[in-house]
Amino acid sequence: MKYVIIGTAGHVDHGKTALIKALTGTDTDRLKEEKARGISIDLGFASLSLSPDITAGVVDVPGHERFLKNMLAGTGGIDLVMLVIAADEGVMPQTREHLAMLSLYGVKSGVVVINKIDKVDADWLALVEEDIAAVLADTFLAAAPRLRVSAVTGEGVAELREALQAAAALQPARDSQAPFRLWVDRAFSVRGYGTVVTGSALSGTAAVGDSLRLYPSGSLVRIRGLEWHGSKCGQVYAGQRAAINVSGADGETVERGMVLSAPCRGQISDKWDIVADWRGEVASGTRIRLHLGTGEFLARVHYFKDCEPRFARLILESPLAAGLGDRGIIRLYSPQHLLGGATLVAPSANSRRLRPARRALAEALAGGDESAVLDAIVADFGQPVQGDDIRRASGYIKDATVSAILDALIAAGSIIRLGEHYLATNVLASLGERLTGVLSDCHREHPDRPGLAKEILRQRLGLKERAYEEILSYWQAQGVIAISGADVALKDFASRHSDWRQDLAARAEQVLDGSGLAGIDWQVIAEKMSLPADKARAAQDILVRQGILVRVGEILVYRKTIQYIAKLIQQHFADNPTLTVAQLRDLLNTSRKVALPLIEYLDLHKYTIRDGDNRRPGPKLRDLSE
Repeated sequence: MKYVIIGTAGHVDHGKTALIKALTGTDTDRLKEEKARGISIDLGFASLSLSPDITAGVVDVPGHERFLKNMLAGTGGIDLVMLVIAADEGVMPQTREHLAMLSLYGVKSGVVVINKIDKVDADWLALVEEDIAAVLADTFLAAAPRLRVSAVTGEGVAELREALQAAAALQPARDSQAPFRLWVDRAFSVRGYGTVVTGSALSGTAAVGDSLRLYPSGSLVRIRGLEWHGSKCGQVYAGQRAAINVSGADGETVERGMVLSAPCRGQISDKWDIVADWRGEVASGTRIRLHLGTGEFLARVHYFKDCEPRFARLILESPLAAGLGDRGIIRLYSPQHLLGGATLVAPSANSRRLRPARRALAEALAGGDESAVLDAIVADFGQPVQGDDIRRASGYIKDATVSAILDALIAAGSIIRLGEHYLATNVLASLGERLTGVLSDCHREHPDRPGLAKEILRQRLGLKERAYEEILSYWQAQGVIAISGADVALKDFASRHSDWRQDLAARAEQVLDGSGLAGIDWQVIAEKMSLPADKARAAQDILVRQGILVRVGEILVYRKTIQYIAKLIQQHFADNPTLTVAQLRDLLNTSRKVALPLIEYLDLHKYTIRDGDNRRPGPKLRDLSE
């Protein structure tokens, strides 16, 4: 079964509701006020069976300009339109405005219904049809079927049904395998059941027992029950009107404009980058109304520096949950006239300029090639990104398609995979250039250091922690960098520095041997190794990290001096059960000022174990005997 969503459009009192009743037998005016006033105020819905394999959900929208907000709430997700024009009045202001909005929404097919033909003669009807042809000449309905109908007498209704069937047959089926999404157009509570939301399923399939997310709150809800045009069912499919009974959501907080979605799909932000289709000049900072899906969202328009105005940023007054490629209508906040249309690209980065990668994503989106879109999405992240993040940024492209395209892009060399992350090769090249620049600067400014600390390098490259180790491992495997402990260096520098450090260690072993308990600092190193002050200071740090110099209290001593002392106290313990600070002082022929930090060092490193004011042999000292 193929399901399509048909939306009505047209001026107030041109007979849209009567026409739907003639087609379906359903009166979509459900409100008492609508009955009293004879016009539609809010959305109405009906089911229309067009053939054994095509069923349509018909959305009846109000035509009065005062209820344009409600009209737009019903237009965002339709597949084809039924533009209704009364024969006795012809094309009217809302006819033109609805037509412009449908075009901006991206609606591409439909039928034109000239209703109330029972009220006019043939000559007048011919004039009206001529006027309609002129108005539709440069629109998506220029070649659409035009049906003469009377909803009152029933004339032309059968032909209209046939035209709708033919148009629906040509309409691509919505993808029931894609992630589920439904814009909420009504929400209410039913005693004994709880919260019920209604809307048109734009994509995917939902079944009783499924868990979904209600955005923008992000609440996890569970489907308790489903209805399709008043009949209970176990599943609903893309293109169907659905009433969904959910648990986990408070009916008082659910409202029109929210999204019921498969988890991990779509994005939420109060700043969105858009591609705009302006109908005139719109100043930066203008307060506007964005009509998207079934909702109306207040925002301000801001332009990028040094960029054409078709690229813009919307800063919204409340978070907007949407997906890549969603199309909306922009109206001035007041007076509420039409400004243009908008295609959402992605939540905004904190930049006054439009990044080249974001522009490339917008261009790929306009081209409609899913492979190019996903390629641009990976590049737009600017760093390694996980598959779930790619799927979320891709809107509602189905998982299998995303996976297949990513595999193809890897095979083509456009992106690479690093563990659980994907990275665009052009971004990898750019990061590689920045890596080389950052490390080269470090090596030039600090030639005696082994490299740059990992965390400092990560921050300078602007990489997230979870992907950092993977890209470091990649660069290391490619021979670009060398990693030594917590330091990262360019491979060539690391090789040269390693040789220098080995030479430094060898020279230190020669000149420092026999230095005893005399404190060693950079000045001693400068004198003994004939080094300038700056290199002597760096050499001191390196010798400490290598363990050649050992810090004891406030002084540094040669490592072999520690080894000598360990053997000396080992001999002491051969004849004595304990060791005191005074005994160590006399044993080494030094001062208490030196002996005290030294015995604390021996305690810390388990050569000795403190027992009150005495020390006993520690495990490390016993290891020397084995």
